[in-house]
Amino acid sequence: MAKKRYRSFITSVLACAAFVAAAIWSWDLPVASVVGYGVLLLVLLLVIVVAALATAAILTWLRDRKKK
Repeated sequence: MAKKRYRSFITSVLACAAFVAAAIWSWDLPVASVVGYGVLLLVLLLVIVVAALATAAILTWLRDRKKK
């Protein structure tokens, strides 16, 4: 049996997938459109993560520069 933390994550992912599947089925959405939006959201998430990493690197560099 999976640990409780992993069970809640798996349950959340399954619920999300079920909601997307229900939306596709009930609203007659084209699967290609849903996949396109999913890819777009992943790209936007990647941009946000890269921006956060760049900001953290700049702040670390500035903090280390002031210590010297």
